[in-house]
Amino acid sequence: MWWAQIGGLADSFTLYAVDMLGQPGASLQSKPMPTPAHSACCIDEVLAGLGLHGVHLVAHSCGGWLATHTAALTPNRSATLTLIDPASTVTRLSAKFWRSLALLLTCPQSARARRAAEWVTGDPAPGSSIDMLTGLFVAGFTAFATPVRTPPLRFSESHLLRSVQLPVQVLLAGDLIHASGKAVHRIQSVVPRWRYRLWPNASHALPAEMAGEVNDCIRQFTIGSSSCL
Repeated sequence: MWWAQIGGLADSFTLYAVDMLGQPGASLQSKPMPTPAHSACCIDEVLAGLGLHGVHLVAHSCGGWLATHTAALTPNRSATLTLIDPASTVTRLSAKFWRSLALLLTCPQSARARRAAEWVTGDPAPGSSIDMLTGLFVAGFTAFATPVRTPPLRFSESHLLRSVQLPVQVLLAGDLIHASGKAVHRIQSVVPRWRYRLWPNASHALPAEMAGEVNDCIRQFTIGSSSCL
């Protein structure tokens, strides 16, 4: 799902695409991680194993939720945090999203599940790159077991957001999986130092839909923040 970022940012940064345990990927989970702290420590251990410091964390959807916990609980390796349409982080997920997720988890091979995935990714044109991403999204639910040993995606409390001391930017899509207006209001009231940008007509597939603009935001924010350290 990060092909547009890999292609657009590899000339400026060394990039690592890390599997999120409990999600489709090549990594195998060997023990339960029942709390966000366990998952945050896992990410920190990956970065430590790679010998990395001053990392610019960029995360999308439920990855944004995990990256927020990681930045709050294990902040020493990271320099900035970019959240792209993060799930259950700056505002609550919609009831329709939860219904769509339930379909994908319980009946991933059904036509209804495919339609649910297409709704999440903005009803992409058949044969488009976003349509291909949607197919991969559905295939992940079909081929991989439901995550049961990772922490539930509970709404992030205000004290957690305030505890993140890194420079943060939030890139938001429109009112699809959550109410983006409420997200903006919460950022302004709870963490006013956080930067944000809203694409009101974009879907949850924002990193692929608006790749050039998203990449520009990542590049400018990380380089600008690093120059101030």
